[in-house]
Amino acid sequence: MSNEIEVKLSEIEFLEKLKESKYSVVFKVRFREKICIMKVYHDRGPSEFDPPDREVNLFVSESTAYHRMKLKGLCKSGSIPNFYGTIRNIQPAVWPDLYMFLDDGLTPNAILIEYIPNLQPIDLSNFSEKRLAELRKILDDIHRAKVLHGDPKPRNMMISLGEYERVLWIDFDSAQTFSEGDLSPKQEEWIKEEVEMMDYFVEALAQDFKEGRLNRTISYYYDWYE
Repeated sequence: MSNEIEVKLSEIEFLEKLKESKYSVVFKVRFREKICIMKVYHDRGPSEFDPPDREVNLFVSESTAYHRMKLKGLCKSGSIPNFYGTIRNIQPAVWPDLYMFLDDGLTPNAILIEYIPNLQPIDLSNFSEKRLAELRKILDDIHRAKVLHGDPKPRNMMISLGEYERVLWIDFDSAQTFSEGDLSPKQEEWIKEEVEMMDYFVEALAQDFKEGRLNRTISYYYDWYE
């Protein structure tokens, strides 16, 4: 991929660990004098059980989606975080802050994206029909870029209430990036399902806001809810 970055250890200063899961670790870093997000992925390698029609490598999913969407102008419009590139085959032994990757069988990879302060997921406290409509429009733009987000939940629909308000989608490690041209019937069905999920959320959150409590949308906010 043309967005691969050659990085020297001295060029990255780790400022804060923001989030850690068994799949990845998200850091706030300073890279070449720019504050960025560095998301580093544990790589388990391919498996014979991987589905043939879906990308399941989180680094590949997210970096490929960002690469496509940047080419289609979504970074420039501010609809998603700006994508700076990828760092491959990181040697955690020489990066002390990456100690959690030392026992991995494969070397980790990372993406560098824009750091956006004051992000909060859309909910009843920051609800507006305008913000919700913009999130809905951005999802259409993502689909026009032939990218399926893969996790259309409010945890990935963000409002930035800094000096300039911004509405955007984040977190594309479940994304599927399709070939340019016509979609397959299965891909069309995936897009349709994602649109239906979002359309329900848009209508239901507006109703929940009128009632002053999460009701119809509670399953979108809490994975444990059934």
